[in-house]
Amino acid sequence: MIKIEDVSFSYNRLDDALSEVSLNIEKGSWTSILGHNGSGKSTLSKLMVGLLSPSKGTITIDELPLNEDNLSKIRKKIGIVFQNPDNQFVGVTVKHDIAFGLENQCIPHDQMKQKIMQYARLVNMEEFLDKEPHQLSGGQKQRVAIAGALAMEQDILILDEATSMLDPEGTLEIIELIKHLNKHMNKTIITITHDLSFAAQSDHLIVLKDGKVILEGLPKDVFKEEELLKSSHLELPFELALFNEVTRQKPEDTKLLEALWAYNSKM
Repeated sequence: MIKIEDVSFSYNRLDDALSEVSLNIEKGSWTSILGHNGSGKSTLSKLMVGLLSPSKGTITIDELPLNEDNLSKIRKKIGIVFQNPDNQFVGVTVKHDIAFGLENQCIPHDQMKQKIMQYARLVNMEEFLDKEPHQLSGGQKQRVAIAGALAMEQDILILDEATSMLDPEGTLEIIELIKHLNKHMNKTIITITHDLSFAAQSDHLIVLKDGKVILEGLPKDVFKEEELLKSSHLELPFELALFNEVTRQKPEDTKLLEALWAYNSKM
């Protein structure tokens, strides 16, 4: 679905925020891009939606080269939800916020009302359509932002640190929504995060450090590289460190390992 080849980017033309990054993101997958502050992960997300242009290399979205000629077509395929829900709330109410992108597409009013209700219901916000931003929790605002992106009916959704400002309950709400979008609506999901417990639930991990890919693979395999993760200022939470320790001590006990991993995936 997304192919990135030898992409580099610099904000000041001196230091690379990204350096010769190459990766593939499969259609229908949930991929987490991990990294600490300054690793380049948010820069990469902005490049994928065309908010920035690479200084070197190419990006292809659903077989379309990301360039000025294709930008409008690509933005119909890929959407992004940023970290701070307060900064992305553009409507005076939930209803107006979900409608914002639809209005720009000149959707007929009756269809717009139908879509607003459809996607508000999907994120469990149909009872809040007339609420103003200050009346919502952080998790509710984030769900509204996701509903607005979903209303555009794009195939790919990027969530850039979408749970970093949420409490545990709000984070669980977003995780369950991501799973539904990925498994039941076949959306390709890309989550940008530094939360390893959150990332453990995705299908595929990509770890960035200083603008370069240093690890890539299944969560179980990536989390075995504890020292490399620590060098990137990414600490394994207790439950994942415990899984690694049991893997080392009792690699033959597959039932125990599977049970531990299933438990981790619900954290």
